[in-house]
Amino acid sequence: MSYQDIKAYITHLSTFRVVICRFCEVCIPPGDPLRHYKDNHTVKKNHSVPMKIRHKIANYMTTLDLCQLKEVIFPDKRVPELKVIKDGFKCRFPECDNCAVSEESMRKHYYVHQKSVPKFFKNWESTSLQTFFDGHHKKYDNYFVC
Repeated sequence: MSYQDIKAYITHLSTFRVVICRFCEVCIPPGDPLRHYKDNHTVKKNHSVPMKIRHKIANYMTTLDLCQLKEVIFPDKRVPELKVIKDGFKCRFPECDNCAVSEESMRKHYYVHQKSVPKFFKNWESTSLQTFFDGHHKKYDNYFVC
């Protein structure tokens, strides 16, 4: 299997041991790459990917040393191949780097720091952020500031 056949569709970041979809700009889960294409790139959706190419990508991914979703090492700077989420939030609690995509999520997170969070309390700031995995795989990943 040649990477040349499919490089228009994916990018392999060996440093992080992940494969990124060039259309979505998020990582393709190594355990079920075909689901990524079924959920995001069928004929009825943007950037349709033919079934033959989907299988080539899935086969190629089996030849790589990819990490599991829980094992991704987070970078300390922006990853150019990943999409940037411009409307994110970063916790301001000392020594906490937690990020979220909504104030509601950040408010829920803040209960880790204190038992009661008043209605108009806000100890977080707006930021741009990135994540490796999206959709239902987001639970395995944390956001990081870019």
